[in-house]
Amino acid sequence: MEPHEQMELELAIGNIEKILPMMLGTYPTVAKLSRVYYDELIKEGFSEEQALRIVMNQGIIARLG
Repeated sequence: MEPHEQMELELAIGNIEKILPMMLGTYPTVAKLSRVYYDELIKEGFSEEQALRIVMNQGIIARLG
C-alpha cells in the first residue's frame, strides 16, 4: 500500500469510528418506524404478507421521502 493510500485508509477508519455510535443509536428508531409503517399498511387493508413485502422492499426510504 502506498503511503497516501495508507493515510486515506486511516482517515476513513477515523471517520467511521466517529459516526459509528450515532449510526448505531439510530437503529432503534428505524426499527420503530418500520413497525409503525407495517402496522399502518395493515390498517389500510394490506395483508400481513403484503405489508411485510412492502416494508422489506421499500425500506426506510419510503418513510422518510
